Amino acid sequence: MRCCSARRGGPAGRGPDRANRGRGARRREPAPPGDRAAARQPALVTTPARSPHRAWIEIDHATLASNLAVIRQLAGPERQVIAVVKANGYGHGAIEVSRTLAAHGVERLAVATVGEGVALREAGISGPIVVLWGIGEPEAPIAMAADLELTVYDQAGIELAERAAAAAGKRAALHLKLDTGLGRQGSDPGDAIELAVRVARSRDLHLAATFSHLAVPGQDDAYTDVQLLRLAQALDGMRSAGVDPGLVHVAASGGLLAGIGGFADAVRPGLALYGLVPAWAGETDHGLRPILSLKALPLRIFELPAGDAIGYGLRFRTTQATRIATLGIGYGDGWPRIHANNGSVLVHGERRPIVGAISMDGLTVDLGETHDVTYDDEFVLIGEQMSARITADEVAGERRTINYEVTTALRDRLPRLHLPEVIAGAG
Repeated sequence: MRCCSARRGGPAGRGPDRANRGRGARRREPAPPGDRAAARQPALVTTPARSPHRAWIEIDHATLASNLAVIRQLAGPERQVIAVVKANGYGHGAIEVSRTLAAHGVERLAVATVGEGVALREAGISGPIVVLWGIGEPEAPIAMAADLELTVYDQAGIELAERAAAAAGKRAALHLKLDTGLGRQGSDPGDAIELAVRVARSRDLHLAATFSHLAVPGQDDAYTDVQLLRLAQALDGMRSAGVDPGLVHVAASGGLLAGIGGFADAVRPGLALYGLVPAWAGETDHGLRPILSLKALPLRIFELPAGDAIGYGLRFRTTQATRIATLGIGYGDGWPRIHANNGSVLVHGERRPIVGAISMDGLTVDLGETHDVTYDDEFVLIGEQMSARITADEVAGERRTINYEVTTALRDRLPRLHLPEVIAGAG
């Protein structure tokens, strides 16, 4: 039994380089389209009839808002939401995501570094932002200037924040982190009372929150209960010492989906905002939907006879005459080399295999004997097309990793097209 009853574009180059056809007349290529739209990278767009980019990401902000509503329902009434937008919003675009979340009433944003917090401030995001990891001496005055809330877990961190706050003539808002069993960062729960008293006695500091992070929510209830008990005991000790622990938060996405949101005052979702869930929770439909799609247009479509090879290392050789499409996305964009002869894309709502090595800037797809694919057809690497779908979870399986590493790995070279629900300057 649970211990706590409160739980609950057109491509830049149009078509083939006709001076470099390789094996002469053996490779026959369709004529490329005519004049394509000039390349541009709009911050906010409606669904494009066709993209001006060779490869791009689409972010659905209406679904982001819907996911936030689901999270609030899972968390329960009176629970605040601390939305985690670190690592460029898990690859989705931290600034635009933050604007939408702020416009829909999220109470706080969370980042991993001072630099991430400063970037949000410079973009006009004005609400509370907490830095979830400890900081160093050079970062402290920068954090104070940007009015960022800081995580502390030892005397040295508290003193650093105190000096920076005094120098800036401000009162620093601190989140005291307890290591209840993750073994990464945080104070020993037995030291929490002393640290909380130290913060409470300083005129330059304010204990805004006390929190911890769960190691195996939804997977090992006994271990999770131990973590929650340690946190609860520390909170009781702080209150007995006359210290208000502030906002208490412990459940991230995994804890929220495991029904632990009701334990504290706030939940701290990251991946759930983006429609991603931990692998153990994947069989349950919580109402969350992915907000990211990854698409590309072909740079080249050509025919190969049987016996021809493709790409570095000649890692794929045709066994029969086939058509090949070259897409302008590779490991330089965050689509790694492990996808050599591994994975598929969607075109015309059908799966076609990725073949050959993944280059820094491109990959190749076997179209088989399909003859109706054109330069204006979208290829989907992550997302839906007609009734077919490729999820980040599927791609993660091909890479032997987790779904949010897949999205976080997508690099800035890929333009992010943010579909409606962004409100410019909101914060």
